[in-house]
Amino acid sequence: MVPSILYPEGIEKIPVPLEDHGFVTDLNLDQVFAALSVGREQLDLQPVLLAPLEHLDLVAYRHEVLADFERPPLAEAARTFGKSMHQVRELLAAAGKLHNRWQQERLFLEAISGYCEGVGALNGALSQLGPASRALRALTEYLQAYSSGDLASLAEEVDEIAGTLGKLRYGLHIRGARVTVSAYGGEPDYAQEVGAAFAKFREGAVKDYRASFRSLLDMDHVEGQVLNLVARLHPGPFGELDRCFHAHQGFIDAGVATFERDSQFYLSYLAYIEPLRRAGLPFCYPTLSLTPGRTLATAAFDLALAAKIANEGSGEEVVTNDLDLGPQERAVVVTGPNSGGKTTFARAFGQLHYLASLGLLVPALEAELVLADRVFTSFQQAERLEEARSHLEDELVHLSNVIEGATPRSIVVLNESFSSTTLSDAAVLGKAVLAKLLSRGALCLYVTFVDELASANDATISVVATVDPEDPVVRTYKLARKAPEGRAYAAALAERYGLTYHGVEEQVAR
Repeated sequence: MVPSILYPEGIEKIPVPLEDHGFVTDLNLDQVFAALSVGREQLDLQPVLLAPLEHLDLVAYRHEVLADFERPPLAEAARTFGKSMHQVRELLAAAGKLHNRWQQERLFLEAISGYCEGVGALNGALSQLGPASRALRALTEYLQAYSSGDLASLAEEVDEIAGTLGKLRYGLHIRGARVTVSAYGGEPDYAQEVGAAFAKFREGAVKDYRASFRSLLDMDHVEGQVLNLVARLHPGPFGELDRCFHAHQGFIDAGVATFERDSQFYLSYLAYIEPLRRAGLPFCYPTLSLTPGRTLATAAFDLALAAKIANEGSGEEVVTNDLDLGPQERAVVVTGPNSGGKTTFARAFGQLHYLASLGLLVPALEAELVLADRVFTSFQQAERLEEARSHLEDELVHLSNVIEGATPRSIVVLNESFSSTTLSDAAVLGKAVLAKLLSRGALCLYVTFVDELASANDATISVVATVDPEDPVVRTYKLARKAPEGRAYAAALAERYGLTYHGVEEQVAR
């Protein structure tokens, strides 16, 4: 059986990619996933990144593999193997573009040789390092059997053919536009004789007048004809090359190909978070449960935003926040001034739960979470004139579908819902949506300008984006669990219509 380092042996059902994954864009996880795929496009990691896990054992299985890959020697062995396989695939792609049959088959032979060396090196490294995870132990046993059997036979065959081809000699006679290819009859190598003849005239450093040959891989028609004639002179070795080419079209073993892709799921993520770890940002293996209970996140942060700040090298500080909910607290209402970090906090909340459901390290110092079966989002979108329905109608239809699909293990992130309507309507609709979601048992985070939603019921808590007490204009981007300040809606309206102090000041100055 082909081992998988993503799913344990005997799993009844492998998760399939989600059809509706708009939440990925809302949470800016699309930026993270795009970065993970750079340079790995041929491996297509998206189906794995869009298929959350449903069982705790599957998460534990991936945590074990991650812990193994956090060991530098093991990670380096897997990275080296990945590079060798990338080169193999580049050789195969290049061979497919060539016009000369024999050149194509020789490059194919080189690809097989590189494959055998890469798999052999991986097998040796895993056997020596002794991984601890169930997944990599099973892979080690698989590679040991494969390397001593089919791979060894393939490597021996390829080495023999390549060695024979490398020893071939032929004569080339060029006279005017006529090129003659003949069997090698022991003639001297004139290139060496000419080189030796002129070597005695060298006096120190001289200007190099030699012409450079083309670096193009593909042959021109003369080179191709020469190679065809050489093949006619040596039908035996070239016949073996042709046989090998047709016999081993699918030479990459299924287990090896599976590991090549699956290992990049882990390695790309570890590489992505490495600069953030060096900058002092925390990552942890979350404690997960299948039943709703305490929700804890200490020093959590928006992963996509942190990566953007690190890539830009601006030196800007990544602000972390904490959240601690009791088992009966199922809704977090976030209020406060605009540009105070509310949406960033909401994205971090959703990212934590979704990354945890993939079996990955999460951006926090400590985390206790439910293993989410779905992550739903509803983020404020600009109204499009070409749509027949109004923005509010679209929003209500979407939220109706969210409520219908939500379960006690679902995470719902609402950002500025009903901002297109009046305060009183937003309050009525917001209370109704929260009540429905809580009746389904879902865990909800609601960013809103309607302060009264924060006291809608006993299952709801209030979190406020704070400002500098010495200068309320300065945002701290820290969020605190406390009662709303009662100015969120007024501040939102004032900012929207340019009626803040600075806005009015600018208008007067004009």
